[in-house]
Amino acid sequence: MRADALQNRERLLAAATTMFSEHGLDVSVGEIADAAGIGRATVFRNFPTKDHLIAAVVSERMSEAAAAAGKLLESETDDAEIVFKLIEDIAGRQQANRALLEVLSEEWFAYPEMQAAHAELLGAVDAVLERGKRAGSVRPEVTSDDVLVLLKGMCMNPAIFDASNATAGLRYLELVRAAITTPAFSRPLGGVPTLPRG
Repeated sequence: MRADALQNRERLLAAATTMFSEHGLDVSVGEIADAAGIGRATVFRNFPTKDHLIAAVVSERMSEAAAAAGKLLESETDDAEIVFKLIEDIAGRQQANRALLEVLSEEWFAYPEMQAAHAELLGAVDAVLERGKRAGSVRPEVTSDDVLVLLKGMCMNPAIFDASNATAGLRYLELVRAAITTPAFSRPLGGVPTLPRG
């Protein structure tokens, strides 16, 4: 790919990430092209449909999360806590790109780049989980699929994005932790419930 074509693709992906995160997946290709400062024809030369563009954006985000897991494996010395540090990191990424959570459903995995990025992320999470399991802090039957399902469920709750309740995210992170941790490493839940009562 020529340097200018590669630069256009990168600008397009960056603009799409921002637009999808701020306005949801209903944003138009034209709006994304305008935000990137490129023509619509250039968009379609890179991505035949809007769905191809969405798949590319989500694949990049998953690869970034996998890379973050790799860095933790290299730098983190506390095996008992490494899994929970990764969970916090991925949760933060999902919150920042919450509109893209809509894409993480089975039909989207027809796109090869989605399959590859998802496999990369699962492998990275599995490697981190193994460290936690060896330290005895993570239940031995927990899988990377379990962790990602729990995180998606947590981030689909709009209450955790409520800026007026700073403890909401903490509460649900603690619940995810409680679901995968062993009794020896359990601890009281932090945060407060966020669902309305009565």
